Amino acid sequence: MTSNELAEALGEAEDAFQRRPENPEVGLEYVSDSSVLQLRKACRLLDAAGFLLDRNGHFTVIIEASFVAIERSIQFYVEEKGYDVAGQRHTEVYDEGVRAGLFTQDVADRLEKLWVENRSESYYRTGIAGEYRAETVFSLAETLHEEVVALTRTQDCLCG
Repeated sequence: MTSNELAEALGEAEDAFQRRPENPEVGLEYVSDSSVLQLRKACRLLDAAGFLLDRNGHFTVIIEASFVAIERSIQFYVEEKGYDVAGQRHTEVYDEGVRAGLFTQDVADRLEKLWVENRSESYYRTGIAGEYRAETVFSLAETLHEEVVALTRTQDCLCG
């Protein structure tokens, strides 16, 4: 790629984000409630991770998407319970889950440890992502998401 090609591609990407989407993503297109937006982002991440898992590969992406889906699902629950979650770091959302009564401090500590020791390792390639790791983290993300949906009795979930 030449610098002219890069500059052209960059300009097109910059322009694209200045325009109103012509074909917006269904389910996320006109959501104004921030908690519902977080829930639906989790739905889409789980759908994408499940699709990639079925294709038998892309384990690093599956692990990353699953951890983000966990965060978005917890954020939805916390906001639904009336707590503010603005501006937290990745791992702080687990403490917010405790504060909102979603799980115990022990579970929060274990989730945070799992994230710190494994998400970062997989993402930054200091560890090797594998199928079993991807499957189990994806299963954890699905389980937590389903529990959040059941506990809140929301009808806004896009899964299923």
